[in-house]
Amino acid sequence: MIKDNDELPDLDAILEDNPGWLDEAIDTPAVSKLTGVPVCTLTTWRCRGGGPRFLKYGKSVRYRRRAVLGWMDACEAPYIDRDGRIHRE
Repeated sequence: MIKDNDELPDLDAILEDNPGWLDEAIDTPAVSKLTGVPVCTLTTWRCRGGGPRFLKYGKSVRYRRRAVLGWMDACEAPYIDRDGRIHRE
């Protein structure tokens, strides 16, 4: 667990040590932990449409970490400053 005073590792540092990390297939509980979205909500989204893209291997469901992070990035709301200007970053 990361404490308040600890910094998150840089993505480049993670990829240097684990080049295939972004393309690993992770299970639904791991996606839930990463996104904060409950497992039951991810399951509903898979059935009804929505949420991150997923892979289906028989009865097993997996998500590419890259797809989950991309989906999270796409969900980020823009910031609106006091002057009403919209900022995307």
